[in-house]
Amino acid sequence: MNNDPPPGSGDDAEVRRVEMLYSRLPSGIVAALIGIFLCFLVLFETTGLELLKQWTAYMLSVSAMQAWLWYMFGKAERQGASVRRWEWSFATGAMLASLGWGALFGPLYPPATHPDAQMFVAMMAVITAFTGSVFVAVSNVTFWLFIIPILGPAVATYVLTLGTGAQWPVIAAASCIAVFIIVQRTLYQSATRILRHSAEADILLAEQQAIFDSSPSGIAVLDNRQIAKCNMRLGELLGRRLQDLSGSRLDQHFVGQAEAGLFLADHTRALESGSPVNGMYRLRRADGGQFWAELSGRRMTGRPGQTVWVITDITQTVANRQRERNKHPA
Repeated sequence: MNNDPPPGSGDDAEVRRVEMLYSRLPSGIVAALIGIFLCFLVLFETTGLELLKQWTAYMLSVSAMQAWLWYMFGKAERQGASVRRWEWSFATGAMLASLGWGALFGPLYPPATHPDAQMFVAMMAVITAFTGSVFVAVSNVTFWLFIIPILGPAVATYVLTLGTGAQWPVIAAASCIAVFIIVQRTLYQSATRILRHSAEADILLAEQQAIFDSSPSGIAVLDNRQIAKCNMRLGELLGRRLQDLSGSRLDQHFVGQAEAGLFLADHTRALESGSPVNGMYRLRRADGGQFWAELSGRRMTGRPGQTVWVITDITQTVANRQRERNKHPA
């Protein structure tokens, strides 16, 4: 058995992965705006107003750029060849935002006279890093470009501020980084596996639908004797639109009640036994014309009460047989 994925499923999964990345961007922007507002309020009395205004303007500009990226991605053609460029564009925006958050541990870091503000900045760094890790989990490059500019300055600040004698901040920071990495790897592996399977399933479904639509024979799926689904070829054979056939009873299209009764008996036998059944019947077109058809059907696996029937026009075959009989009478 060939267990290789269908051709094209890898590219389709990549496109879906980047689409998932961008689908989370609006939530990430909203979370960032809330964080910017809170930081402005808390640092208003601990940092120079001009520097804080510059930081706020920078962060708002980055958020606006990310919103523009999200808008442009929604209008762009999403193909495997170009989707990597969109991922790198997203990663660049995430890195720029991360540099702004990392600045909280640089010139914006509160002095020791404001321990509450320092604690708030530390909490914001952890919350932002964790939230960002979840939002960008499906992209390895975005995760690293986002997480390092935030946690790198934070670890450096605590090591330099508290000195080498205080080991717990370093241990706590290392533990946080380890947790973020574990969370990201778990979410990434789970998401990529689901996206790959989804892409493969969609490709197989599209192939099956193409076979269903292009079959030279009419195909009808019956649910309790009603046509639940049929292909275009059946509509051509009966001279009717698919909308008209959907929901109708197939036995209504037989020439006579006797033949319709024989078909219903075959239908019941197919449901009860699960074995294939075959029969030759005369069907009527919408314009009143008749044709001979061979119907082959059986019960659908896993679908109680449903059968699938293949309808083939054998009018020419029946006519040839009749001519042969006339040429060579018994």
